Amino acid sequence: MSIPNILLIGTGGVGTIVACGIVYNKKATVSVVTRSDYEKVIEEGWEIKSVDYGHLKGWKPDHIYPTVDAAGASGTIYDYVIITTKNLPDVIKPEDVAAPAITPGKTTVVLIQNGFDLGRPFIAKYPNNYCLSGVSHIGSHNHGGIINQTQNDKCLISYFDNPNFSKDDQEAKAKEFVEIYSNDKNTISYFPDVKWYRYRKLVYNATLNTTCALTRVDSGRLLMSGTLEAVSVPAMREVIKVAKADGVELPEDVINSVVHSDDGDWFKPSMLVDVEKGNPIELEVILGNLLVVARELNVETPVLDILYNLLKATQFKLKEGRGLFAVPTERPENTGHYA
Repeated sequence: MSIPNILLIGTGGVGTIVACGIVYNKKATVSVVTRSDYEKVIEEGWEIKSVDYGHLKGWKPDHIYPTVDAAGASGTIYDYVIITTKNLPDVIKPEDVAAPAITPGKTTVVLIQNGFDLGRPFIAKYPNNYCLSGVSHIGSHNHGGIINQTQNDKCLISYFDNPNFSKDDQEAKAKEFVEIYSNDKNTISYFPDVKWYRYRKLVYNATLNTTCALTRVDSGRLLMSGTLEAVSVPAMREVIKVAKADGVELPEDVINSVVHSDDGDWFKPSMLVDVEKGNPIELEVILGNLLVVARELNVETPVLDILYNLLKATQFKLKEGRGLFAVPTERPENTGHYA
């Protein structure tokens, strides 16, 4: 029996360790798409300093491509396409980026990314393909082709429900991927309820993460200033309300658990780190998608709405700073009427 062909898109700290784990397991042929480090790694490979796999010099998967177009043009039919890039649909849509490597009705898409309701655009574009969810817990960073992994690779695998497949078949596909990815170094497991787990993460990410990004302060200063209690906690209650309307009951102590998760640390959440670096933030997948569901379920979310709309201005400035668009020299006339 032939082993599956896998393409991984996004060789940052997380993606490279995912690829490394699958190569270690020897149950698939692994290709990767790497952009910024391509010239270096095609010659030298990656240097990986890993708590899981030790110190690897010159590590390479089976194939390395500079673009998804090149991977698609190779003639390989991919059984799995794993996406581990940041999810920025307001910059570039992941379902379009991955298109050259996805064979309709054949390729299983695996989204190991932050955010909520990520499968919706993939299922709409590829209705006859399985779409899996991966929630990664890992400490790993890429600095110019050098990977430093400081925390063990732990990942929960499930599936985004596609009405064109039975739940049993989707569960079997998720467990098949767990078998391919899992080895004696990492901790990869099947988690049956992707919606519950991603709502649970939103209680932090859609509220505290966003507020820190907006105010430019870490979680400790957010607490000391009173903004955590005045803004983030009410926003958490709104996330719980949306989840309940969507059939998800979160634990009674979830807010308390989230608030105390950063105790003792002047912690900078991921969105704040991105803002400080001048990088676009994952606004749409962390907060925008949640508000789409809230509107569909007729749930009012006034605090989350304000956070989202203020962060849209932040995102506008970040994208401008990265040269994704240019504003005109002269400000356009405002023809709106306000009463």
